[in-house]
Amino acid sequence: WSLMSVRGQVHLTYMVCESAESLILVDQHAAHERVLFEKLMRDYRNQNFEVQTFLFPLSVDMTADQVEALLACSSELQKMGIEIESLGPTSLGVKAAPVYLKESALDLGLRQTAEHLQSQGNVIHLEKVWTDVLSRMACHSAVRAGQALSREEMQSLLVQMDEFPLSSFCPHGRPVSQ
Repeated sequence: WSLMSVRGQVHLTYMVCESAESLILVDQHAAHERVLFEKLMRDYRNQNFEVQTFLFPLSVDMTADQVEALLACSSELQKMGIEIESLGPTSLGVKAAPVYLKESALDLGLRQTAEHLQSQGNVIHLEKVWTDVLSRMACHSAVRAGQALSREEMQSLLVQMDEFPLSSFCPHGRPVSQ
C-alpha cells in the first residue's frame, strides 16, 4: 500500500492511487475502518490503549438496567480503555476512552455491550462480543464518504494499512480497493 502514489480523490470517497502497474481506487472509509479496527484489536489484546481523559465526562443516557449492567463490568470496560462512572440512575459518564474513537462510536459500543450483558446476564462471553463492538466502533469512527482528505492524510492511511495483514477488506468484508 505505501509504495503507491496518491494521485487524488474522487467524489470525496475514493483515493486515486497509482502502483507500478495500474491505477487503483481505494475506498477511504473501508481502508480507515480496517486500520482503526486492527489498532483497537491490537490494543485490546495487549491491554495498551492510548487513552484520552475527558475534562468533563461524556454523558450517555440509557435505561437504569443498562447503566447498572455496565457499572457492574466497569473493570472489563477498562480493558478496552473505557473508564465509566454513574451520573445518575439513567445516565452513564465516560471519563476516558481510546483517542481514536468518536463520541457516537462510544455511545453505540456501550449500548451494544449493555444489551449483551442484559441478554446473557454475565461477562463470561463478553470477550466474544468485543470483536463485533470494536468493529462497529471502528466503522463509526472512520472517515466518511464525502470527507475531503489532504494528500498527506491519504498517504498516511496507505502507510498505516501496511501495518496490518488483512487490510484488503474492512471488518465487515467490504473490499478496500477496486
